Amino acid sequence: MIKPFVVIIPSAGTGSRFLSDKPKQYSLIQGQTVLELSLEPFLDFSECVGICVTVSPEDQYWKSLDLTRNPKIEFIEGGSIRSLSVKKGFEFWKSSSLEYESVLIHDSVRPCVRSSDIREMLEDFSQNSFDGSVLGSPVTDSIKRLSPQTQTINDTINREALWRAFTPQIFCKQILEKAYKNSKEGIKFSDESSMVEKLSSNIKAYNGSGDNIKITHPEDINLAKSILVSQGRVDK
Repeated sequence: MIKPFVVIIPSAGTGSRFLSDKPKQYSLIQGQTVLELSLEPFLDFSECVGICVTVSPEDQYWKSLDLTRNPKIEFIEGGSIRSLSVKKGFEFWKSSSLEYESVLIHDSVRPCVRSSDIREMLEDFSQNSFDGSVLGSPVTDSIKRLSPQTQTINDTINREALWRAFTPQIFCKQILEKAYKNSKEGIKFSDESSMVEKLSSNIKAYNGSGDNIKITHPEDINLAKSILVSQGRVDK
């Protein structure tokens, strides 16, 4: 059994490293935008009672998407950085009349997340008493610590307990609200888990597929297409 949840998709970024005239979440893969593909798996869950997409005030691309006609999806103005966009999404759901127990956050540029991974993580989270759960995978590469001045290697880090953190990440509504109240203004977090970790050590790392890539550079589009074809989500 999966408990009711809401989703926040931060999508206000411009993607400066992507070197395109439009944000990378609107790049096309077989006729669908990266944003649509990233959001699509959550629509398969009846327990998902709402999806909030935070967008830049200058963003006009989202208005042409078919997603705007889905009553379960809301588009709101995001913040200047990702963490502020997620916070705005959280405040949006707090002020809504929907009943839900947890909040899930997923990157708008992770189109290859598997529905099976999402389902397994949500079922595990709903049946246990974790404050949060983060999809990820163990680090398999050697990790080197460098000198920032010379870029020479100082030492090799033991990777045995190291994981790569993906999204989705899901948290109990109460712990996320408490984390926002306790976080100091101006402090930046790389993800919501790193913020909640200041209050709780009861966050589970859930092992997911390593093909849940994040679109960062132009060449990632072809890689994502290849993965989505292998998953059967898009045609060749």
